[in-house]
Amino acid sequence: MKYCLTVFLLMMASHVMLAQHQFGTSRQLFKVDDKVFATPAIYGESILVAGMNGRLHAIEKKTGALKWTAAVEKGIATGLTVSGSTVFAGSYDGHYYAFDARTGKEVWKFRTGGERMIGAKGLWAMMPDTMYMEDQYDLYLSTPATDGASVYFGSSDSCIYALNKSTGKLRWKFKTNGPVHGGAACAQGIVLAGSWDTYVYALEAASGKLLWKFKTREDLTYHHVLEGIQAAPVVTGNKVYIGARDARLYALDLRTGNKQWEYSAGDAWIVGAATVANGHVYVGTSDSYLMVGLDAATGKELHRHKGGGYVFSAPALSGKALCYGDFTGRLFLMNTNKPQQVDSFDTPGRKQLAAQHLDSTGRIRFRHLAAGADPGLFSTTVAVMNKLYELEPFATAPVIEGNIVYAVTASGRLYAVELK
Repeated sequence: MKYCLTVFLLMMASHVMLAQHQFGTSRQLFKVDDKVFATPAIYGESILVAGMNGRLHAIEKKTGALKWTAAVEKGIATGLTVSGSTVFAGSYDGHYYAFDARTGKEVWKFRTGGERMIGAKGLWAMMPDTMYMEDQYDLYLSTPATDGASVYFGSSDSCIYALNKSTGKLRWKFKTNGPVHGGAACAQGIVLAGSWDTYVYALEAASGKLLWKFKTREDLTYHHVLEGIQAAPVVTGNKVYIGARDARLYALDLRTGNKQWEYSAGDAWIVGAATVANGHVYVGTSDSYLMVGLDAATGKELHRHKGGGYVFSAPALSGKALCYGDFTGRLFLMNTNKPQQVDSFDTPGRKQLAAQHLDSTGRIRFRHLAAGADPGLFSTTVAVMNKLYELEPFATAPVIEGNIVYAVTASGRLYAVELK
């Protein structure tokens, strides 16, 4: 009888895991009063979310009640990294912060050389060519990584920093040749980050000594503005996986930086981090609107799913359920065993404005959004991006805990969506 009960319980657990490939009920837990480009994080019974209004909030997961708010001077645009009872984040006010995740009290702050979006005069040959233009797709600052004693991150001042995790005191910094907006990673005593100078850097965690650097491709016409590195590296075993604006995902040897393989996404940037599990790599692309599954050993494409808009963030994986959002305001749920099985959740903005802002196939098309405006003008790009934000896109990674997906839109709506 005991054996039969055990088998029954295992079968039920397996059924639940395999069944979680559809979205169930959804609730809006909270609304941030500004845009959100910071991937949320879970701490105990709270979901932590931060916005471009400079506010970091702790929200009760079950009820959506506000537990505390911490405020900084400008927008928070890094993923939120929790270590122990501390949450780390960076802001456009030029500081990286440590907050007590239980209370929101500031533990320390560290001043970098300043944070900014990248840009150039006549960016991408847009007019007027004498005007300085901020890159409208450079949405993120460098998400911190931690180990036992330190926190690591990059900065717009072109440096990679190591701080004492408890005090915020500088341990070392390493200068690259471009802003570092890609998130950091730390594994096996090595710190990794990509720079807008088109290099991936591997540094000794103890000293900041350069161990190796790997050059991605570049377009000299635009002085690295097009093809720097926004994505955070991901380490699994002795491999580093990192994407770049050169439209490639690279697999590098952790110890040497030697390239194991590269995957070409055509002419689409890879902005978000990859997710690696069970011998597979999952990563999204920008202008080709794809979520691809690759063989982690060889880089061979195994399957792809095409949505309607840019995929700028990492997917979340729980069992065989892969969840990610795109810039049309749609959240996707895919069965990795059967990638043709895809469910979706749409934001109110998408429901209201998809027919107006998306083309007849439900996809982003620049000229459709431009509505006759000159595509060579910077003002047209800004207007197009503003229309996309009206769709309430997903610009950050979802977080899965149990049978709940927590996802926040760029418009600031935090949702809890059931998996069933």
